[in-house]
Amino acid sequence: MSPPNSNPPKDERSEPSPPSAPRASLRVPAAWGDARDALAAVHNLETLLRSDRVSSGTISDLVPELRTSAGVLRQAFDQARNAGDAAAAVGAHGGQAVDAIERLLHDAESQQEPREELADRARLLKDELEASASLLALLERAAAPSTTEVSVDLLVRETSRLGGSGHGHELAVHFDEADPDGLVTTDPYVVGPLIALLVASVDAAGATAVVVRARCVPPPATFVVEAAGPSDGRHPVLSMRVMPNVPPTEQVARRVAKQIGAVLEWAVLRGSIALPITTG
Repeated sequence: MSPPNSNPPKDERSEPSPPSAPRASLRVPAAWGDARDALAAVHNLETLLRSDRVSSGTISDLVPELRTSAGVLRQAFDQARNAGDAAAAVGAHGGQAVDAIERLLHDAESQQEPREELADRARLLKDELEASASLLALLERAAAPSTTEVSVDLLVRETSRLGGSGHGHELAVHFDEADPDGLVTTDPYVVGPLIALLVASVDAAGATAVVVRARCVPPPATFVVEAAGPSDGRHPVLSMRVMPNVPPTEQVARRVAKQIGAVLEWAVLRGSIALPITTG
């Protein structure tokens, strides 16, 4: 992966920073409560399976506790099914991932499958669950956004810092900056993750490299995410952490865009978000 560009962002010192909203709200909806701990337990399962210092017997002894965690997650995803079509789709997908976790726990308890294979399954499932939880959190935030005036270029740069939970994977993204820059009035903690969803989608579609293009002239402000071309190597590189592109992602993105008054285009290897320019 290419290292982040070391050149300082243009005019960054004169630009307002996004509000310091609680970043925990971007990961798991606050209403989930104990589901946060349940997610952490699933995250730890892979580590336990890969550790030579943890015996298979110890893992078997932990299975009942892990089943309890799976039950907490199932309840949280079931509740999401009553919160609108997009949330319901995420809840259904999350429920399927919980089903797979329960099958994994059965196999871990019976010890009939190599631990390395079990660990690989756990890694994929924990990412599926985290991605689903993140989509629900984004829907929750978009339903009650906290807006501020922020520059278009800074918003993209801040996006690379919004996925700081350590989950998902890092992706080197070229950034074709807006010139001239402009201001939008929006919630950066909604638009940023929305950009990251487009980045994850283009990456999952098979792009060798991804570029984010920001444009303010002519209005509206537009963020285009697409497969990078040969000439995009000259642009600065940002390191973004993205989650897996799970099946309900596009439906959630369209719902979120509608909630904040953005125009979203979503296609294979390309997507865009348009927002009104702040004037006066």
